[in-house]
Amino acid sequence: MQLRPVTYYSDFIVYPVALTGLILAAILWHGHINPLIWVSAFGVGLFVWTLAEYWIHRGILHNVPYFRDLHETHHASPTALIGTPIWLSFCVIAAVVFWPSWYLYGFGIASGFTAGITTGYVSYSFIHHVLHHWHPPHDSYLYKVKRRHAQHHHSADEGNYGVTTLFWDHVFRTALPAGPERGTKTR
Repeated sequence: MQLRPVTYYSDFIVYPVALTGLILAAILWHGHINPLIWVSAFGVGLFVWTLAEYWIHRGILHNVPYFRDLHETHHASPTALIGTPIWLSFCVIAAVVFWPSWYLYGFGIASGFTAGITTGYVSYSFIHHVLHHWHPPHDSYLYKVKRRHAQHHHSADEGNYGVTTLFWDHVFRTALPAGPERGTKTR
């Protein structure tokens, strides 16, 4: 959905503050947490985010009617400030990630796992913003990612759903071949 600039950019302020809060709470509130377990939960959360990012993009944003229509707006106007309102993404992360994992595994693992998911989400938001609003140097990693994402927007074939990684596109065979596009399509 089209967002006001303050709403669009708030992810880049609120989520780093929330991440800092999760880390501090894990250290101060439950000081007996084994740091290796917390870091492992963080890594699992980051890995799970990459899969969630892929399936949200492929399964929901390209196939579920209401969300597909909203996502089509992004494809039609890729530089518009279109995204998920922070109140919604924050509530979803709290309700689907943090509270269930705290209930099942305790605060220490929940804070690490949620911090990993949140880091993945912020990374996705930042990289996706960069791909549509910046002009990275042609010899940079971000330029390669930008070209890969441009294929997602303009290829006649569906694919390249991952923004932060193409790992799941390779696993599920939706990675588009690099190089000249076989055709273009305005989606």
